[in-house]
Amino acid sequence: MSLKLGDGHLFTGPFPIDTTVVRANKVPVVYAIVAKGGQSWAPVFRVIDVGASPDEGIDLAKHPSRPEWRPAAGEVMGAYLLYLPRSEHSQADRERLAQELRGLYASPNNFVT
Repeated sequence: MSLKLGDGHLFTGPFPIDTTVVRANKVPVVYAIVAKGGQSWAPVFRVIDVGASPDEGIDLAKHPSRPEWRPAAGEVMGAYLLYLPRSEHSQADRERLAQELRGLYASPNNFVT
């Protein structure tokens, strides 16, 4: 499944947070931690956090903010990934996009429409 965030950025997911690792030898990502709630025929998506993987990779289960990523009652949480190859996007590009999306989906406006 995919989820469109921001200005048409297509994120792939959801992936389980506790087992998602982006290794240094893989394509770096901008990740979105998203909670899905609502009815199956009318789901509601809420962005909890957005970040960028560093060039050395990232293990989302060990992320310093992991304890703060909590779904509300009736929600299921997962990671959505936007793959941004090093040949086309620098670490600064990934960080800039993550910061832009964090601002766009800052609470209380963190619902995906």
